[in-house]
Amino acid sequence: MSFLGILAIIAGVLLILVVLVQNSKGGGLDQSNSMVSQIGNVAQSTDTVEKITWYLAGAIGAICLIAALLGNPATGGTAAEAESLNGGAPTTGTTMPQ
Repeated sequence: MSFLGILAIIAGVLLILVVLVQNSKGGGLDQSNSMVSQIGNVAQSTDTVEKITWYLAGAIGAICLIAALLGNPATGGTAAEAESLNGGAPTTGTTMPQ
């Protein structure tokens, strides 16, 4: 697995965890009886979690774009280039019987 693939998986798992911390109905980190609200500023904590969510989503998008631009390492080029070299047929790694 490539470095970008591992990076995307890590960012995806972190994004899942951050989204699970949030609660859209107002019961996540901003509950009045939670440990976070007793320790720090509630508004700041929810803003921080929201920013982390957007940064992780942007990172996953950027990783996907970079991976698409770098191409498929198995074929030495992008998937579109490999498809055009193969006469328009998708490349599956198998050969058709003649």
